Amino acid sequence: MTIVVKKIPDPWLSLGLAAHFVVRHEPFSRFPAADLVRTLSGQAQRGHYFFALDVSSKPARVLGYFGWALYDDAEAERFATTGVAPSEGRAEGGTVLWVMTAAAVDRKAFFTLVKATRALYPNHRVMAVRNKARGRKVTFDQSRARVRARTAPR
Repeated sequence: MTIVVKKIPDPWLSLGLAAHFVVRHEPFSRFPAADLVRTLSGQAQRGHYFFALDVSSKPARVLGYFGWALYDDAEAERFATTGVAPSEGRAEGGTVLWVMTAAAVDRKAFFTLVKATRALYPNHRVMAVRNKARGRKVTFDQSRARVRARTAPR
């Protein structure tokens, strides 16, 4: 298997391919269609997404999808606290990479997408909120400085 990370040049094609892929994965299979399509459409229009593709098969097979928004610190922290996303127009210019959509068939595809996204935004803070079973909410908040400090030789 040969994994390649890329964007699809046509935003409408990328929207359809993303929707077709992520709807087959939890938790997205439970999302209302309008909410899911609105989220994916924003990512496609902004170019804030990657696909992981297995190019050893013909045609290439989708192995994963990773979509994000870029917020400023205040917007991201408010989103983490309230659960209310900033308006679509605010998702393009901040220094916080907010993970909106992440789905993959396996860990290798997932971490290939994470690595490619990190390479594109090496100094951005990364945040996400995930709603787990039984109503538990998990907030992920990782600054690049903390990653460097944690992995620095001692």
